[in-house]
Amino acid sequence: MPERPITIARRALALDELLTLAETHERAEVNRYRRLAFSFLPFDTSVSRLMASLGIQCEMRVEELRRLSRQLGLPDDAIKQAAQVMSPPLFIDTPLQAHETLAQAVIDAEHSLHFHRHLREASTVTALYPAQTAIIKQKQAEHVVLEGFVTSRSEPRQMEQRA
Repeated sequence: MPERPITIARRALALDELLTLAETHERAEVNRYRRLAFSFLPFDTSVSRLMASLGIQCEMRVEELRRLSRQLGLPDDAIKQAAQVMSPPLFIDTPLQAHETLAQAVIDAEHSLHFHRHLREASTVTALYPAQTAIIKQKQAEHVVLEGFVTSRSEPRQMEQRA
């Protein structure tokens, strides 16, 4: 029997599913950046401010997704809001811990970018394409900013000098 080629199944997401996934993801990002902002507060306020600013951008995306949902005529409860509990911050107190946490933030930002790219690929709703493309561009910029920030502080000793 001849081998059949492997195919990748793709599922097209309905509009409300797409918006729910995007909003839930961005809410998790808000919580992640808030936690990072609090974690760095006693160690390095510049990192804390950066994380807070990235969290605010995520909040703005959540609001944009809600606005888009209303504009497309979805019912108010179309985007189901999952309650998310923000775990207490782990306070950064060593340069090595700061460096590792920042490196993980870069990895997480890259995962978030990939998530939004996959959502756009799974979408059959052309009305969402401009909004999804804008989010992807913002996520690319977020990733670049974090990478640059980590690179500028590549040595744990540099973090130590700032503490």
